[in-house]
Amino acid sequence: MTGEGKMSVIVYSIPDCAKCRAVKALLKRLKVEFEEFDVIADKARAREMVEKRRTVREKGSREVELPVLDINGLIIEGFKRQKIEDALKEKGLVE
Repeated sequence: MTGEGKMSVIVYSIPDCAKCRAVKALLKRLKVEFEEFDVIADKARAREMVEKRRTVREKGSREVELPVLDINGLIIEGFKRQKIEDALKEKGLVE
């Protein structure tokens, strides 16, 4: 992670989610700091996640693909390694 600006990577996840673990492992391997929120335990964060993903999803789509990442405002659903790595590069969080 670069030292400039405020880091803002959020992982919305649930316990016992293989894709959630994979995303967190990827971020750790890339040395990207992140905040993690369990959307089962924290209903306010669950609502926050739903609102954020609503900005990138078509109307009427209710199904959420976990984990949901917020990389400095860029929302990504699911474990999409290349898309995540590209977003981290775009936001200046990795080289």
